[in-house]
Amino acid sequence: MGVVAVCLFAHGAKADESADALRSWRRKRPEIVRVDVDGNRALNDKGVFRVMQIRRPGFWSKLGLRGKAHLLTGAEERDELAIHRIYTQLGFWNAEVSVSAAPEPKTEGALVTVFITEGPKFYWGDIRVRGDDSALVQRVNSSLEDLKRGAAADSLLMEYTSSRIRSVCGDRGHPGARISLILGRRRDTIDVVFELHSGAEVHLGQLEITGQKFTRESLIRREAYWEPGELYSQKRLAWRQQDEYGTGYFSFVRLDPVSADSLRDSGIDTLDFSLHVIERKPSYIGVVTGAGQDPSRDLTWDYAFEWGSRNWRGTGRQWSLTARSGFVVITEWAVLHHQFSAKYTEPWPFGLHLPTTLTLSYEPGVRSAVQPYRVERVEGELDVTRRIQRTMRWTSSLTLERVDIYGIPRDLRASYLQEKGISVKRRFRLALERDTRPNLFVPATGALTRADLEYVGGLLGGAEDFYKVDLSWARFQVVSAPTIFASRVRFAWENTHSGGELIPTIDRYYLGGANTIRGYAENSVGPKDTTGLASGGRVVLLGNAELRAPLVYKFWFSLFADGGNNFASFQDLALDKLLLSTGVGLMYMAPVGPLRLDYARRVVHPGYSPSDRVHLSILFAF
Repeated sequence: MGVVAVCLFAHGAKADESADALRSWRRKRPEIVRVDVDGNRALNDKGVFRVMQIRRPGFWSKLGLRGKAHLLTGAEERDELAIHRIYTQLGFWNAEVSVSAAPEPKTEGALVTVFITEGPKFYWGDIRVRGDDSALVQRVNSSLEDLKRGAAADSLLMEYTSSRIRSVCGDRGHPGARISLILGRRRDTIDVVFELHSGAEVHLGQLEITGQKFTRESLIRREAYWEPGELYSQKRLAWRQQDEYGTGYFSFVRLDPVSADSLRDSGIDTLDFSLHVIERKPSYIGVVTGAGQDPSRDLTWDYAFEWGSRNWRGTGRQWSLTARSGFVVITEWAVLHHQFSAKYTEPWPFGLHLPTTLTLSYEPGVRSAVQPYRVERVEGELDVTRRIQRTMRWTSSLTLERVDIYGIPRDLRASYLQEKGISVKRRFRLALERDTRPNLFVPATGALTRADLEYVGGLLGGAEDFYKVDLSWARFQVVSAPTIFASRVRFAWENTHSGGELIPTIDRYYLGGANTIRGYAENSVGPKDTTGLASGGRVVLLGNAELRAPLVYKFWFSLFADGGNNFASFQDLALDKLLLSTGVGLMYMAPVGPLRLDYARRVVHPGYSPSDRVHLSILFAF
């Protein structure tokens, strides 16, 4: 008996020593030397590694271009959950995952083993909704469209569908709706019933506003367009919170129900809310300065001084006074230009939600030793914006300009204006835009549709008479997550009111470069003047297609094709004159947007010599 006790004591002591040694080894955060995966058939090794936080040593690590991977505390448990999650998404609901790490005898590094028992795969069978409100059940049936009979039983998609049903109920006056899942298994088939308990129909009650000091309470209520008794809608409440923040008056906006817990009570039918805001300072002063470049100078230095109010006397009205100047530096010291402007914005003119901005600007011009005359410009612009839907808005602007010349004989003014391309403009613009992209910086889904109309001269008067139509449509879709396919088509046309040829060079269309047709220099595609330089066209056809996918770290790559041309008139438009280029791009996803390096080669190039080109730019091409 004593011998047995001694043996058990010795065995327990060795086990404790082994456990202490293992804990000591883990505290050193050993380097991961190998990761092995066993038992996986439905998902390859790369698919398993993709969801794991434990990182195996790769090509970049061996070259010393990426830090070594170390075993962190709790890494095995996190990866077990992540791998099990991906398997349940594939339909393997009974999958078992084990992740373990042990010391490598020679290097004391970590050997990680992933063992997977997949089990049977399940598929969706009958999917339906039932509940105590037949009208609401009918409305939420569209939320079941992603759960297709015969498809792999994706557990994450089932949870997402349940969340969508709750959102539909919340948007139709039932924020306290509860969803119960009833699952039934038939061999390898899973039937799902979403049991809907709608609860009471809820209406909006009173709105309490807190935190404001400068802004008038009536203005905040007006922006929220709150109507007591209105049917509760979760989506509309989120939009109203966004609208309040979008005014620019506040640095923080939060809308909360006064008694959220009471939503569980079936008897509640009215819900009060509290809107808490933190205001930005109404008045501001800003100075911006930095180096720039002028087409005819080596280096310039610009500065701007601005003084204004973003919320004048708490009324939401905005005004600003701005002074800008530019100087030639290094090669010489001279004043290049001056501009003074005043801007005023009325967010609700005549009680209508039509944000209207009036801008007046004055350029006194600069007299130089080479050209002793001075060109003075006075310009006024009126902009009006109207949002039609959450994703659609139209904007319009009217621009009036006056130009005077001093220091030059009156009989020479007309020829000087023509030589320098200076003219008096009367311009009206109208733009309609529909934007359904959830993410504007890295769009993966949705579309951007835009129609721009411009009317110059004619009934407005002025020295120029023409009109322009510019139509574009861009679409973004996920091909195979996270790969994105982006496409764009554009048609633009301009003409004079009389059908003549007198359209100023600066107002014509230009094509070619990093954002239109890659493989060509910026603005080089289209009609040329007698010196061979681009003089601008009047008809544009453009098409782009691009495949975007992540590469490593914050780097992405793209494969693209650009096509189109810029024509002097409709008579010159022909399919055999269209240009086509293809290429590959490398992008770094910086906080300010992607930095792009594109290489493009001309594939079809009628009228142009075969060539290739590298483009360096910021943001996506479209």
